[in-house]
Amino acid sequence: MKKILVCANADRVEKTELVIDKILAKKLETRVYFPFRSSDNFKYPEFISRDPEEDAKDSDILVCMGGDGTILSCSKLASKVGIPVLGINYGHKGFIAALEPDEIELLDGILDGKFETENRMMLEAKVVRNGETVFEDFGLNETVIKSAASHPVKVTVFGDGVEITAFSGDGIIVATPTGSTAYSMSAGGPIVEPNAENLILTPICAHSLNPRTVVLKGSRKVNIELASKVDTVLALDGNTTFKVFPGDIIEITKSRHITKLVVGTNRSFYEIVKRKLNTDI
Repeated sequence: MKKILVCANADRVEKTELVIDKILAKKLETRVYFPFRSSDNFKYPEFISRDPEEDAKDSDILVCMGGDGTILSCSKLASKVGIPVLGINYGHKGFIAALEPDEIELLDGILDGKFETENRMMLEAKVVRNGETVFEDFGLNETVIKSAASHPVKVTVFGDGVEITAFSGDGIIVATPTGSTAYSMSAGGPIVEPNAENLILTPICAHSLNPRTVVLKGSRKVNIELASKVDTVLALDGNTTFKVFPGDIIEITKSRHITKLVVGTNRSFYEIVKRKLNTDI
């Protein structure tokens, strides 16, 4: 380990500084960036990165301090250059964080290179309009196609060109196994082991008795067509949004990118789910 990139939390400046203290104690180079807003009282301004994407290229690990949303944002940056992401949970659930705030002492071993990673499948979403690609992006959790108003949108879903389902409702979620414990689960979808490779199709408030979640193998190409003239948006990992129209074809496939997540070695996925959701599965 030579260089660490830190995605800092402006609301947790003292905690961020504690992490940087540990990095400096190991005599490692560090660069820091604030993804949403900066902090005026950060005591290490000399380490602030002018170009996080450039700094990521020669970093050994990206330490992300925040909730799942922040870690999802970090995953895109890290996956482009193939470095692992260590999440320290300062959010609500923190399913994809390896450490909780009271486990900061475990960072010392990680900085010594004593950690394990797990490869997580990512999605690629593309919007084709009149034969032309007008949108393309990728993410770790899910692609959501959803009505932007209170009116139902009619969607038809194909897998490798074969119709799977068609219904009217608030929309549909196409999730990865990592995203199975997020919006898809809230909409009634299954919990899937996060290191599996599947596409999870979960209807959102379908106005029908028939639609159910469908779990496909990861190599399928999912096409979604819209028929209703209703304002509809595509959202990727809750960050990127794009307006879609009737006649658009939304293509969703397994991305060539993967996220390497540093995983906690002292608890299983099932223990994490039970603790985070305060229930048995």
